[in-house]
Amino acid sequence: MGGEKEQWFGPGETARRLGVTTKALRVYEQERLVVPHRAESRRRLYGPTQIARLHQVIVLRDLGLTLKSIKKLVGSHSRLRDILRLHRESLECQQDKIRRAIALIEVAQRQIDAGRDLSLDELATLTKETLVQQSTDKKKFITRFEALIAEQDPTGQASRSFDEIKKQYGADAQKAALKATMAEAARLKEVGDINSEAAKALIRRIRSRTADIRRSTPEAAKELMRDAYTKTIAEAQAKSEALEFDPAVLEFLRQVGQEMKDRGELD
Repeated sequence: MGGEKEQWFGPGETARRLGVTTKALRVYEQERLVVPHRAESRRRLYGPTQIARLHQVIVLRDLGLTLKSIKKLVGSHSRLRDILRLHRESLECQQDKIRRAIALIEVAQRQIDAGRDLSLDELATLTKETLVQQSTDKKKFITRFEALIAEQDPTGQASRSFDEIKKQYGADAQKAALKATMAEAARLKEVGDINSEAAKALIRRIRSRTADIRRSTPEAAKELMRDAYTKTIAEAQAKSEALEFDPAVLEFLRQVGQEMKDRGELD
């Protein structure tokens, strides 16, 4: 059963150490996500290999993935490194926001203790900045989206294309530009004219920035990513999770682009 230093635990002790229930362990076994060792007595035992696999499964479940998605991701040391990275990034994102939230609350408490009321702007800032759910939802959204792409992407082309998109928009300057673009799109969507020159100009700028990625990505991979994105949006909305961008704004941009294609204004 392995070297002398290996430790093996029964279901109860394994569940206790990992912070899950024995029922969850049975579900993971039934789904073939983990295969416990069977002792001569037929008792299920969990050693280093099983514990490592369970760690991957539990982290991905915490990030919001389905068991079907998890099956596509677990099973190798390289995947484990990716999973640990995702988990660390998720925790760090929450940690940073929690620190800022605590600092804001302390300032507000001192102000109240000094007999000064909080202004409406201060209350609004306190409410917005002390909620951690949105950053958590964003991390879960991206993780689910990537998992759905991987599930339906036997060639790996779509996954590689999405990695390139993340690199392109990963730097702070690109993130700021993307937010500015979406803010402009939101204003245009409120006007509601999909044939306006301003809306068409925005589409042209977006397409100019993404020209290299669009040229290098096969149409099948683009369609796969669009399908995965639609499904991820629907799942997030069903769970009332916060979304970084309003789906209605994205739909407005899609309609503008489609109208331009129909009129032969785009290739």
